[in-house]
Amino acid sequence: MSHYRVYVWSEAVSPITHMKGVEGNEAIIAREPIDTPAGKRWVPKLSGNTIRHRCIREPGALWLIDALGKKGELSLQQLNFLLHGGNLTESTGREDTARIAEMQELLPLIRLLGGALPDQILKGSSLAWPGMLLCEENRPHLPIPDGFELPIESLKPAEHYVEDYQYTRGDAKKRTDWYDESTHDADAKSNLMIFSGQQVIRGAVFIHGFDIPHGSELELGCLVHSLNLWQQTGGTIGGMASKGHGRLESRFIGGSDGQEATEKYVEHVAKNADACRAWLDKVFKSKEPKASKKKAVANG
Repeated sequence: MSHYRVYVWSEAVSPITHMKGVEGNEAIIAREPIDTPAGKRWVPKLSGNTIRHRCIREPGALWLIDALGKKGELSLQQLNFLLHGGNLTESTGREDTARIAEMQELLPLIRLLGGALPDQILKGSSLAWPGMLLCEENRPHLPIPDGFELPIESLKPAEHYVEDYQYTRGDAKKRTDWYDESTHDADAKSNLMIFSGQQVIRGAVFIHGFDIPHGSELELGCLVHSLNLWQQTGGTIGGMASKGHGRLESRFIGGSDGQEATEKYVEHVAKNADACRAWLDKVFKSKEPKASKKKAVANG
């Protein structure tokens, strides 16, 4: 077992709208308070939880399901376990250590991220870092590997990277030759709608990464493989991806690219596909419905 650490440099190639919520009619980006020599500042961020799901669990689980030939064959409970971590639905009074040991042997993705079986919590091994904006306020705390020099000498303040956006939805009523005009209610509200919010502008950089304490090379390979899949399928994070927002162009900084570990992980899944399918079916085995007391008495 080793301690693996992965550093990721992600540049925004479209507006980033990873949101905190809404104030009035405006969507507000996620920020975190940090202490600076000039006082407290609220700096845009990417949450570690979002990075963990969007960059690792989702692409990793979708690939695994396809590699196991289980697409369209999983139960909803199995799919939720792989894609979203699952949910406890039964008593956790008994811990099945043999089941945990088998999972750790067969499924590096679950070993990496953990999850919840119907009656048991499976602890994950990875630690996701939040995405830190490359800005002056964050300069003393940026997670960069030893020996890596920032390609930017003068860092700008965080507010430099924040701007507003505004979009308008159209109304089809002007295209009178394309619909039945008798269906147009003159008193109805217009379909036009303005929606606006904040964005982190294109060109901003977030630095983030992962720790795998006491991890295996297969877990590292799974992590790197999932990150590469995320990039290959758009590399988006946050909301409004359908409108072109959220695209990050990411690369590893420091250390190797994990190619050898990735190849070992892919080979491991192919070699153990039957056993992985059997484990998933076993731990989510459908239970026979309990007979009612009245029926049991009648049959007695």
